[in-house]
Amino acid sequence: MVTEERKVWLNRPQKISELVQANEEYGVWGRATGKTDGPISKRTSHQATVMPRGTTGVVAATYMQHLDRTLPPLFKSWEARGYIKDVHYWVRQRPPKKLNIPDPIYKVMDPQHYIFWYTGHVFYLISQDRPGLANAKTMDAVVADEVKFLNFAQYVEEVVPANRGNDNLFGHMSEHHSVTMFTDMPTKQQAKWILEKAEQVDMERVSQVVGLQIEYNKMYLEYQHERTTRPRKDYLRRKLTNYYIALNELRKGLVWYSEASTLENIQILGPEKFKQWERELPQMVYDTSILNLKNIAVPDGFFHMLDLELHGYFNYNYNHIDNLGLYLPDGVIKDCRKDGDLDRTKALDIAFDYNAAIKSLVIGQDKANFYPTLKSMFVLAADRKVLSDLVDEFCEYYQFHERKEVNYYYDHTANVTDSTRLETLHEVVTNQLRKNKWVVNKHYIGQTPEHDIRYRLWEEVFKEKDRKFKPARFNRDNAEQLLISLQQTGVKKVGNVFKKDKSSENKNSKVRPQDAPHLGDAWETLYVGRFRTEYGYEMPVTDIITV
Repeated sequence: MVTEERKVWLNRPQKISELVQANEEYGVWGRATGKTDGPISKRTSHQATVMPRGTTGVVAATYMQHLDRTLPPLFKSWEARGYIKDVHYWVRQRPPKKLNIPDPIYKVMDPQHYIFWYTGHVFYLISQDRPGLANAKTMDAVVADEVKFLNFAQYVEEVVPANRGNDNLFGHMSEHHSVTMFTDMPTKQQAKWILEKAEQVDMERVSQVVGLQIEYNKMYLEYQHERTTRPRKDYLRRKLTNYYIALNELRKGLVWYSEASTLENIQILGPEKFKQWERELPQMVYDTSILNLKNIAVPDGFFHMLDLELHGYFNYNYNHIDNLGLYLPDGVIKDCRKDGDLDRTKALDIAFDYNAAIKSLVIGQDKANFYPTLKSMFVLAADRKVLSDLVDEFCEYYQFHERKEVNYYYDHTANVTDSTRLETLHEVVTNQLRKNKWVVNKHYIGQTPEHDIRYRLWEEVFKEKDRKFKPARFNRDNAEQLLISLQQTGVKKVGNVFKKDKSSENKNSKVRPQDAPHLGDAWETLYVGRFRTEYGYEMPVTDIITV
């Protein structure tokens, strides 16, 4: 097979990664720092080359993460290094038989979850939301991106034991049973484990490796130079072999941990990109994801009992997704057919918030053991969108839902008109839904309970100790912006009463409208409206049914 030499530009953390080449590498790098372009693509392609017929497990929290965020940039990075799809690797299909590419050591029965390399090496896709993918597997290396979303205990239980075997073939190599894990800065206690990897670094050994690797690189350049004489080449070849053996031994079991800000890549991204991020991103997100500042959240807000690991979930309809291909270069499918938590035979529960800057919508659907919020949506006045646009976007997303029926919960704030029409806000919603051929069951709930009552209600709901209160759950992908709103909603105490901190909703606030409490307000209307009778918040009003 013909190979060609390609030059790849590396920033400082990427260069250090290539010099260290540790058996285990953990990186906490800001967005767009070059995690995939650098160490992930380098280490995976290198392992596939030096461990022919071996297996690398590619781990993600969800299979959708593989399809939508991990594989497309990885394939692009492989291509930048000269590895071409359907020439050097094959996705979800075996290589053509005429190429006589050897089978992996552990033969693949079904290629659906595999990427095949021309060396016979395979990459096996593992996700924590598809149980059993790691069971009974034997792997020679593990790689994972966005590991702050991993359930670490599940990873240790299911994946770590599978990174075993084939010591008779690759046991002499420092690359064997390697681990490569990257993420941007975690903000939750559950992901703090990767920060603790810094304690496992032996800096003395790392310094030895870097020093030897630099000398090795210098000798290799001299060895390749056209003016180097034959006797000198023979001498350099022996020296290079000795250095390689020494480096290989030093790297066995070596752990490298690094942190890097996105500023490391400013030569590629340019300063304007950082100014854009500073304008558009919430301050906490900019600090952690771009500047890579440590900010492990301490729960003390209005919804302080909310725990993403307990109350959040991922659920995809992989029967539909698997038929679309192994990766989605154009992004996540933008309709409800991808949602595994949707009961297509039942009506949807909806509730809105009607702020001037942002119109917010949350969607739920009751289950036997908990009440899940399936999705959150919003439109911004800055984008010249109004309430009817949000309703249309809802109808477009759920166009494949079998039962076009909603239970619409609204409070007294929907009984007013907006600045553009004479209809009340709940009439705008109802008429637009009916225009899109949806049946609307209207549930007017009057005025929602005071802040202090809701504050104590959410403590009980999220604590899940009192069976009177239906547990709440959130689709972490579809309701991501709602969860950000809930997590960033503060609380203040006025006398003996707890009140929601709404200061971020002020016109002069630097907080984006979607990060302010608006989406959370819509969710409160949804949950209180759905369970107002059970919890004693029923107002003296009668439901109005519109068909």
